[in-house]
Amino acid sequence: MGTKDFNILDDFIASWRLRQVRQQVNRGGRLLDFGCGHQAFFLRSISSRITKGIGLDYDAAPGKIAPHIEILNSRFSGVLEFPPHAFDQVSILAVLEHIPVDEVDILFREFHRVLAPGGQVLLTTPTPAAKPLLDFLAFRLNVISKPEIADHKHYYPREDILEVANRNGFELKRYRTFQFGFNCLAVLEKST
Repeated sequence: MGTKDFNILDDFIASWRLRQVRQQVNRGGRLLDFGCGHQAFFLRSISSRITKGIGLDYDAAPGKIAPHIEILNSRFSGVLEFPPHAFDQVSILAVLEHIPVDEVDILFREFHRVLAPGGQVLLTTPTPAAKPLLDFLAFRLNVISKPEIADHKHYYPREDILEVANRNGFELKRYRTFQFGFNCLAVLEKST
């Protein structure tokens, strides 16, 4: 799924989410935005904070959007084509819920590999409380993207995010909900 079929409400919700995450981005760092979307909104919004940014998305047109930010058209197939320790942070914003559950650990092991020591994963995902509301907004009222919501594979409570972190060499450093408890922000730090 991508952001191409977003309407004004989808864009508002996404902008709210990006404001939550922007404050977690380390100044001067190297950031991989996994699932950046075809317009790479997040990378564009943090371009002045980072020294290097790479956006990956199967729905994105490849190219440079700034001298230090590149977008790559890519579909995850088990390996991220970057050397170990290539990034200080990885963002995965409103993407985890679209990944098949049996592929999540593979992805997070790759995040662990490409992150520098002490590196972080910045993660947002809808909480289980969001499912009835998102289903209602998408399928009853038709006011948010039906394809996006239909593609959700799993809604992650805090406990599930903690388990993903622990299984893959991360510590859950911060967790909080926002958007009235319907979305969460988690910061996972690579264990040394």
